[in-house]
Amino acid sequence: PGPPPGGLPMDNRQKDIFITAPTLVVFSTIFVCLRLGVSLRNKKYFLLTDYLLLLGAALNIPANIFTYKNGHSGLGMHIYDPNMPPGSFGRYMHNLWWAQLLNIYSMAAVKGSVCAYLFMLNFSKPFRIMIWISLFIHISTNFIFPSVILFGECKPISKHWEPEANGSCWGDMPRLVSGYMGSASNILTDLFYTSAPLVYLHAVQLPKRTIWGVRAVFLLALVTTVISALKLVEMRALNTSHDPTYTGVNLTIYSMAEVSAGTFTACLPPLRKTFETLLKKVLPDSFLGSSNSRKQSSYALPAYGSQLSRTGAKPPHESDDESETAILPEEQTTNKESKGGIMRTTHVSVS
Repeated sequence: PGPPPGGLPMDNRQKDIFITAPTLVVFSTIFVCLRLGVSLRNKKYFLLTDYLLLLGAALNIPANIFTYKNGHSGLGMHIYDPNMPPGSFGRYMHNLWWAQLLNIYSMAAVKGSVCAYLFMLNFSKPFRIMIWISLFIHISTNFIFPSVILFGECKPISKHWEPEANGSCWGDMPRLVSGYMGSASNILTDLFYTSAPLVYLHAVQLPKRTIWGVRAVFLLALVTTVISALKLVEMRALNTSHDPTYTGVNLTIYSMAEVSAGTFTACLPPLRKTFETLLKKVLPDSFLGSSNSRKQSSYALPAYGSQLSRTGAKPPHESDDESETAILPEEQTTNKESKGGIMRTTHVSVS
């Protein structure tokens, strides 16, 4: 190895890519398998939200593979490093193009899975309209616009990784606008997807332990929001950098982490019973509230598809295991005098 040109730093971050890429994809894939396993065990079939999540996880695997390959093409090394493999920058740009494409489509599928899940909750009409609006914003800024950039920015497409080839490319501005808009819309939609279920929980009558368990599940979605905000910072740093193979490491890691964190949080609601059991072990009963039933504790809200009772009777929500009645404790859904709805108690004083 030669000396650093002009005394420039020669640190190497390739290991960050080699460790992060497989770790994140294995982590998110495990939770996808758990969720789909629970869904298949309880319902014997998949819903739209399951298929979209499966698609997102499937696209995330090759996206991380291309990123891992990019570690061998110079990602993590300084662009002036004399140890940079000859002709590696073209391979770097080629792998980067495919990683970006698959990452964008993976995130779009995961967000679509979240929307499909929210549509199965009994929100009011204004909230459902807001979900449709958020879905439109997400598709526009995180699917259509980036696709136009990736496929239309350079003609031919190969000029992305072969800058000396005949053809032309747009300037940097459309790509920058697409990146900023995508991250900003992710932050806004994540905040909405987190707050909407919490508003829903406020309007229904459920045990305190159940409410805290479900709240914790949805609040974990804020992890994705933080990652999207960090991406905005790194986009600006990369735009002004003359050392893209090194400066782009943080943005690459955040992009992978954003999809993995989104996949993880999308898997949690159907696995909420397990999560609440863990929450019960960590937090004291006085904080979570006590159960009024001796037969079944209040934290045991039916999981992603309830089991049949011993008598073989079908629960009211068997035809749609994702309906709003699935979050009720079993004693409320099996009460003969109940009509199966979620009740809200309102106290009215008459003078």
